[in-house]
Amino acid sequence: MQSRVALVTGGGSGIGAGIAAELAGLGHRVAVVDRVAEAAGEVADRIRGEGGSAVAVPCDVSDPDAVAAAVAEATSALGPVGILVNNAGFAKDNSVLDMPLADWDAVVDTHLRGSFLMLQATAPAMREAGWGRIVNISSISALGDDERVNYVAAKAGLEGLTRAAALDLAPHGITVNAVGPGVVQTAMTVVSAARAGRTLEEHLRVQARSIPRGRIGTPHDIARAVLFFAAEDADFVTGQVLYVSGGPHG
Repeated sequence: MQSRVALVTGGGSGIGAGIAAELAGLGHRVAVVDRVAEAAGEVADRIRGEGGSAVAVPCDVSDPDAVAAAVAEATSALGPVGILVNNAGFAKDNSVLDMPLADWDAVVDTHLRGSFLMLQATAPAMREAGWGRIVNISSISALGDDERVNYVAAKAGLEGLTRAAALDLAPHGITVNAVGPGVVQTAMTVVSAARAGRTLEEHLRVQARSIPRGRIGTPHDIARAVLFFAAEDADFVTGQVLYVSGGPHG
């Protein structure tokens, strides 16, 4: 595989950190983008400590000026971005009737607006190169989930963005796909456990019983799917959503 520059948003923890490490392990030069500069720095340090190439870039992906600056910084340090992984996101769960507008905006702006802004900021260089890979991190929640209307709407919108952008960018050698994780143990799992009124251990046991594969997912599981979409020979796969959830959904 040819070495490319990969930019991973939300790369400072959880799934994003796992994706960044896997991409670096294949020889890609990785820009670890995260709103928390210290977290991005720790991941980039780990990658460099293992012999990889990485820089940490702080960025709020919902801010267009910050996105433009982050892409410029990553490009200056590593070269033009060839692989974009839109992973940044968080949860502020509530039901449709109880959802504060501020929480709706915060979640939708990060997951959906942020992915759109990053795509717009990186795709021109991919178009000029005639090659690019964009992977959006969705969720099985895009298919519907109770008490988290903003998150579900954002992820469903992200899958729509994936399909629309795939059509627009295919003539330029750029593929756009999405990976939809199921239950994966990250910091967000703690939030989900608290929302369900369970300890983390109880929550993981309950969730595992509902998964046909019989276990909770890991960031590595999601990263491997991202690597498939980012591969040189995945050129004929675009506009697709792959749920990585331990069993069928939908």
